[in-house]
Amino acid sequence: MSATSSTDTYFTNATSVAANAAYQQKPTFPPDDLDQDQLTSFVEDDLRSFDLITLTGEEEYEVFSIEHRSQQLFSHEHLQVICADSAMLVQFMAFLNTYRLKSLPIFLYYLDSSKALKAVNFANAILHDLKAVEGCDFTSCALQVTTNTDLEDKNNQAFEVLVKEDLPAYIAHIYIQSVSASISKRVKGTLPAHLREASEGLAEVFCITDPSKPDNPIVFASKEFHLTTQYGVNYAIGRNCRFLQGAQTNPLSIKRLRDAIQNGKEHCEVLLNYHRDGSAFMNMLMIAPLRDGKGKVRYYIGAQVDVSNLVKEYTDMESLQRLVLQERRKRSSAEGAGIDEAEEKKDEFQELSEMLNSEELDTVRRFGGRMFARPDDAKDGSKGGTQRPRLRLKQSNTDFNLSSRLDQSASGLLTGVYQHYLLLRPNASLNVLYTSPSLAPVCQSSFMPHVVSAPRIRESLIAAFAEGRSVTAKIKWINSPRAASKDNEAHTAEDGRNKWIHCTPLYGSDGRIGVWMVVFVDDDSETDGEKERRWDRETAYGSSSSIKDFQVGEESRPASSKGSFDVASLYGSGKGKGAESVYSVRI
Repeated sequence: MSATSSTDTYFTNATSVAANAAYQQKPTFPPDDLDQDQLTSFVEDDLRSFDLITLTGEEEYEVFSIEHRSQQLFSHEHLQVICADSAMLVQFMAFLNTYRLKSLPIFLYYLDSSKALKAVNFANAILHDLKAVEGCDFTSCALQVTTNTDLEDKNNQAFEVLVKEDLPAYIAHIYIQSVSASISKRVKGTLPAHLREASEGLAEVFCITDPSKPDNPIVFASKEFHLTTQYGVNYAIGRNCRFLQGAQTNPLSIKRLRDAIQNGKEHCEVLLNYHRDGSAFMNMLMIAPLRDGKGKVRYYIGAQVDVSNLVKEYTDMESLQRLVLQERRKRSSAEGAGIDEAEEKKDEFQELSEMLNSEELDTVRRFGGRMFARPDDAKDGSKGGTQRPRLRLKQSNTDFNLSSRLDQSASGLLTGVYQHYLLLRPNASLNVLYTSPSLAPVCQSSFMPHVVSAPRIRESLIAAFAEGRSVTAKIKWINSPRAASKDNEAHTAEDGRNKWIHCTPLYGSDGRIGVWMVVFVDDDSETDGEKERRWDRETAYGSSSSIKDFQVGEESRPASSKGSFDVASLYGSGKGKGAESVYSVRI
């Protein structure tokens, strides 16, 4: 039996505050956007004044608003910042090339039309510098500036399409990566100690809707859904999720979600929603259809994460931070600071040359300046200059950490860490009702036969299901129905794959559990030898190869969190510290 890291099971007791502390913004004073030295005590002896402080910089300080930040996040200016930076542009291009191939032609159209407009501007700059020649009267006549309003209009329309459709998808993709890493560590217990309490309940905000009923109402929701949104069971169950919308919720986001539901497709959207008290938050919503054995959509599963703090702190979003800084510079320059004047001003030819692709630059290096070359330089004219070749935008960027292309025909596929999940019926047999595509082989089978573990751990899991308590456990999982048909006692510790499971109950209007959501996260502690032996066993059992590996890091698991204990100690093995059972468990 190979030694692995401690297998843990623990119950989660989330609260509405702790569940979102790591993501929601909290009011602070002074505001984050105000420097401390801008506040000065008001000590002037003026009997008519009631001021305690005075502002030495701006007349009014800026208070952070998630609604205003949302407008910046999805603005035209944000995409302009991305397109103005070569590294950011390559990342955006790689995203389109991997996930949104249909949008690639319009993006290339925008780049080419922008290049044409800059060429026109360069031509006009040359016209502006033409001087009249004495003795040639025709040169004294003013030349008409070249314009192409039709080209400008088409360029603006192409950019508008990118802002409305592709920028939101790109933003959602970035936050999926950030949130998936955090939730995976949360499930496996590898988050740093100071973030554990703040992440409590992070992977437990779920709801299920019934599209066969009028207005697609919520039929089941987790407790964390009610705590996060501040809407209770009596209000939320039986209603459409639109009660989370507000004054500044983007109608295009709602349309994309509605179209996905009508077409039976999965979708992820980052949008501005509102709590019941009227406060706004940035919601990353992932939805997927649940189909029966005949392929008919029966329900929709929704998973949401409050990413307000990610937006506020510019997490993995350098382009947004750069946009905010630019806007602050503009406000400062309006007061005579002259910051904009200190920035580099590009001429028309520089702006045009920055848009040339590698083939065009190669042509410039080979033939540029040949008309004015000296005879001695003609021999070396084909060698080109010393400039580095410009990045080819059409190539894939391997540094972008993109996962495999999504199968758009797959049913029930959520994104990020939620791509492997099960929905269980809350009865003694714990039948698997619906699954993600990767776990399809276990659909309509009993859940526990696929779990290989020590008896005490199985009993703890079954007890948690019976008591309706959220539970997280590290187990060995068998995805093959034929291999799982053996009795649990017949399995060894080498059977199955190391998995972390996070189980959350969803409640109906009567307050009873209607379904269990079980999220799977791969365990990174499996050794190469264990993988090799597992592949040999799976070949013998005919295991399905549909399950996808989701690697999220190589951090070792920290010490057990406060209030937990090791079930392995109940066995009384007496082997001392470090000799824990392969199925040791934390509750």
